[in-house]
Amino acid sequence: MASKKRCIGVFTASLDDAYQSTVWHAISQRAQEKGFGSISFLGSRLGSPIASEASSNLAYHLANKRNIDGLIIIASALETFLTTVDLKAFFAPLADLPRVSIGMRIPGMSDVIVDGTQALTQVIEHLIVEHNPKRFALISGPASHDEANSRLGTFHSVLKRHAIPLDERLVFTGTFTQDSGVQGVAAFCETGLAFDALVCLNDRMAQGALEELRRRGIRVPEDVALVGFDGIESSLYTLPPLTTAMQPMSELGLASVDILSRLMMGGGEEHLTLECTPIIRESCGCKPLFLYTTEIQEIPPYASEAERSDINELIATVVANDYDSLIMRLNRAIEDTRSDNGSISRWYEYLAYIEHQCKYQEHADQRSVVTLMGAARAFTAEKVGSCQATKRIAAESSFETLRRVSAILSGVFDLSVMCKNLKRGLQMFGIGQGYLAVFNRDKKRVRYLMDISKENQETTLPQEFKRANLLPSFIESSWRQGQWILMPLVYDSEQLGYLIVPIGIEIPALYDILQEQVSSNLKGILLLEQIRSHGEILSEQVELRTKDLIIANKELSLEIKRRGELEKEVLEISTQTMERIGQDLHDDLCQHLLGVSLLVSSLAKAKPNSGKLSVETLENISVLLNESITKIKTISRGLLPFEMEAHTFVQRIEALVGDTLRRAQVEVNVHAEPDFVIEDVTAALHVFHIIQEALNNAIRHSRAQHITISLANEVGLDGNLYRIASVFDDGIGLPKKIREGGLGLRIMHSRASMAQAVLTINSSQKGTTVTARIRSEMHEQKN
Repeated sequence: MASKKRCIGVFTASLDDAYQSTVWHAISQRAQEKGFGSISFLGSRLGSPIASEASSNLAYHLANKRNIDGLIIIASALETFLTTVDLKAFFAPLADLPRVSIGMRIPGMSDVIVDGTQALTQVIEHLIVEHNPKRFALISGPASHDEANSRLGTFHSVLKRHAIPLDERLVFTGTFTQDSGVQGVAAFCETGLAFDALVCLNDRMAQGALEELRRRGIRVPEDVALVGFDGIESSLYTLPPLTTAMQPMSELGLASVDILSRLMMGGGEEHLTLECTPIIRESCGCKPLFLYTTEIQEIPPYASEAERSDINELIATVVANDYDSLIMRLNRAIEDTRSDNGSISRWYEYLAYIEHQCKYQEHADQRSVVTLMGAARAFTAEKVGSCQATKRIAAESSFETLRRVSAILSGVFDLSVMCKNLKRGLQMFGIGQGYLAVFNRDKKRVRYLMDISKENQETTLPQEFKRANLLPSFIESSWRQGQWILMPLVYDSEQLGYLIVPIGIEIPALYDILQEQVSSNLKGILLLEQIRSHGEILSEQVELRTKDLIIANKELSLEIKRRGELEKEVLEISTQTMERIGQDLHDDLCQHLLGVSLLVSSLAKAKPNSGKLSVETLENISVLLNESITKIKTISRGLLPFEMEAHTFVQRIEALVGDTLRRAQVEVNVHAEPDFVIEDVTAALHVFHIIQEALNNAIRHSRAQHITISLANEVGLDGNLYRIASVFDDGIGLPKKIREGGLGLRIMHSRASMAQAVLTINSSQKGTTVTARIRSEMHEQKN
């Protein structure tokens, strides 16, 4: 079984920067040579106060052992706002990976750094000795940047050694960006102080300064001598060309991959320091020179394997004195370097090595060597110029392509259409592979949206995966084989997702622009998608609310109907009650009163002179009057509401039973627990009437001989205390007409509802049980 191909990660802050893009190209070149896959995480400067830059740094949090086997950090570009201690803490979560830092020494990891002290010293010494400036100005780097502080210390040491004063008003703290060079010169000019030499601690700031000096009509080098630091390729093509201290940028990238390779094989921590080289050009005041060295005795370490092979072939061609073959092979070699995104200017150094080697070839004609090498250098100079023209044309073409891509992405508000157009746009840049992923709301999971290589792919794929995996597992084995760049998609402070594409765009700065364009377009689409989603949710809520209103209307209609029926029932009850009262008065009370009337009449007919009333007659009259009074009380007790307190409920029930026993031949027993009480007086009144109605039903309809009223307490399964009022009888049960909807039973249920009690009625030929179960308010207060 073949071993898994290793994949290395690269952290870089921007590719719109010559220093970083040069180092990055060298890393990619060496990774390919060693058979490594690579993925570059394109973030921004750590600790940046700019919201979009801070959000872009999510790229660094996507790297882990699941997707890379080792890590190279271009730390000198990331640390603008952080110290070495801060960087160590930031990268601590990745301590389980082999790591190499470029440009900074970070405790706990290997590093490749440069020492620019000697080269910068030589550049400033040259400026002082050869051109004798009187007043210096300085644009320094970020105050927290270790390498910037080292260069600043070198600058002060040289001026101090030559006893040259420095006015602090002519010192500006830059950020290693071209804009800060512009700002620095503007700040100096506003002071009104004259200066005739300007030192910038990196080339990008020097280029910005040159731009602002020219805009203000200040000539370089006639009015102000200008020097920089880094030696980026564009410094050779400024007007005038920039004097600088050149960093070995390609060597930094190549050496970092070599060290990381050894670390991944189990090697120990390594620390490598490379030297910078002073490059004297016209911006300091020197005349144009065409200088080259013939003393390079070894092939530069940044030469690729293909370039080393070409160098050896060219040595043989020069020794053979074959002019035509020399020019053809040199042309092919330069084109190969260019196609690999290498700097063709390095061929000046390769030619110096070739000339040095030919000097010691026994069969070489030295006069022919000089002639052929002169022709080779002239041809190389022509190729460099041609290459610059080609780059300008390619840049114009690329930006035109980018404009077309922006046009097809702009105005699109559908995710599927955007993915389709993005595929078209990337293919315009010659990119035929790539993946688009968008974060879910919690940012912990990712939606895999697009695979550029699949033409007929469904746009919104169902695949979701953890963010730590970077891509779905089914494509992991394939993408680790290539050279990729990951671009975080952010909008201000919002992290949207990321786009992964293979390295292939000729101008690295276009990655940054493409990233901004896709981020902006994706934000608009996701925002619209969110609005649509909210609209759908709102529609659903409106629909649910409408259904609720319909149900509520139905319930209201039923309630109105129920109340109508209840009013009808009340009228029936009133009518029946009046009929019952009339019948009771006619059949019972009126008969008693008639008896009293007859007795009184008999007394009136007695002899008036007898002088003596019948005692027996008077006693009968008294008994009848007392019974009439009792009957009136019984009737009124059923009609009139009475005031009831919680503690008098049991007494009221006992009084009700007493009245019942006086008018019915039935045995009624009351079993009440001592602490039985219904706290709510209104509820107690409803329960009283329920018991009263149940008692009347038992007497009138069930033919019961024994009736029991039970008043008990019970703790339910829910832990709450309930009051249970029950009426039991041993009669024949309620008549079918009453059971199926008699008025009395409906009233009982209505009263139970108003008392918030549960009423159950069970009736059979063996008897009837009526139970009202009501929750105790006293228990609720205790809870």
